Amino acid sequence: MLNAKCVLFGALLLAAGGCSRTSSDALAASRIQLTGCAVAGVEGDARCGTYEVWENRAARSGRRIRLNILVLQARGASRAEDPVFYFDGGPGGGAVAAAPWVAALLRQVNESRDLVFVDARGTGGSNPLRCATPEDDAPLQEHFEEFLADDFVRDCLRRQHADVRFYTNPFAMDDVDEIRAELGYRRINLFGSSGGTRQEQVYMRRHPSSVRSVVMHGVHPMDGELPLPFAKALEHGIAALAAACARDEPCHASHPDLAGDWERSKRQFDTGPVYADVEHRRTGRRERVRITRGVYADGVRHLLYTMEDAWRLPALIRAAAAGDFDGFAQRELALSIAYGRQLAHGTFMSSTCAEDVRFIDEDDIRRETEGTFLGDYRVRRQQAACRIWPRGEGVDDGFQEPVRVNAPVLVLSGDADVATPAANGERVAKALPNATHIVFPNQGHAFSNPACASRLIADFMAAASADRLETSCVAGTRRPRFGR
Repeated sequence: MLNAKCVLFGALLLAAGGCSRTSSDALAASRIQLTGCAVAGVEGDARCGTYEVWENRAARSGRRIRLNILVLQARGASRAEDPVFYFDGGPGGGAVAAAPWVAALLRQVNESRDLVFVDARGTGGSNPLRCATPEDDAPLQEHFEEFLADDFVRDCLRRQHADVRFYTNPFAMDDVDEIRAELGYRRINLFGSSGGTRQEQVYMRRHPSSVRSVVMHGVHPMDGELPLPFAKALEHGIAALAAACARDEPCHASHPDLAGDWERSKRQFDTGPVYADVEHRRTGRRERVRITRGVYADGVRHLLYTMEDAWRLPALIRAAAAGDFDGFAQRELALSIAYGRQLAHGTFMSSTCAEDVRFIDEDDIRRETEGTFLGDYRVRRQQAACRIWPRGEGVDDGFQEPVRVNAPVLVLSGDADVATPAANGERVAKALPNATHIVFPNQGHAFSNPACASRLIADFMAAASADRLETSCVAGTRRPRFGR
């Protein structure tokens, strides 16, 4: 006999393919021990726990690793049986740390559905493959060294209490499905952002019968081959920023030749590295740091990720054009500290070396980087790192093939996203028979119209369909006001 709550919520749950129990029933039947916990920035009924899996899933022997789990239980009286599992990006970001902003974005969804966060193996609280990050009192130059320098990679590998070959997405997504079953859920909804969309695609391919619906924000395709697209992404991002500044009266008045400023800032590196003075966040002292061309190019690319940072760029570029890199360096320092805290760089290498870099050849590099300011800097740095870091397992030769499943999929992209451009979303959506792609104007890599995105996701997940989705709010996304 159907649960009484299930009858009251029948239309929604029948659309999910059945109505045998509520989310509360599922957790009651869970074989994973969850206990009440307090999560900073999160309201409602939170349950925390861990679950052990084999590090080597194929052999089912050797080391076992403990995975970190957070469940935010549905808030309302009527509860659906299918929760939402969140997948974080990076690669190397932990899902649990993202719970505050995900819970805020999915507040309406959380009225009827549990929100589940599993730190994928190697991230967050799940045996993270972390590398050494500069100490609080370390010289600030440590934040401006070349990306994945050889000594950094070797030191990181020595620090690991893990066989890093087994920290790729196929193994991680099999972990997630095992946890899904142990928590008592039959089918789940997926929500992922950036690199988390790669995890979603791997999960969809390996466990299609467990998927009810999927939301992808900022898509990383199976054949994305990071970091190959970054060089052209920087060129496109700067061109788009210059065009937007020219159309914006205050920006144009303050920066009438942003494209020229960008060219002049690049020429500062014609004779070698530049230098800047930055303030030490702990001591308050100013220190002089050296900035190479690659660090500057990649740092500017990172600043284009969000519209809020992008609108600060014209002033930073104009100063750099005159030889003053202090403003850029201060912002780059903040980003370096943030990324060091958020990402497990060992997992980043285990994932990208096996799933991206291995597929890049010299013709690819020449075609995608020639004539760009970033050039082959990031590709060569990651290739060098992958010669040191053991190649991950579980990634076969067909890994790059598009994922094709029948589950309903909502793809959200920003037209100004330089990390996961809208073209990625369009290409992935075309391979999925039941996908809808929505492009937000004036949006970068992060949501700049969260109220609209929140409603779209809630309506889509409620119906497990985009057929009647009301999208008029998308056009209301506005570019932030440019800084002076």
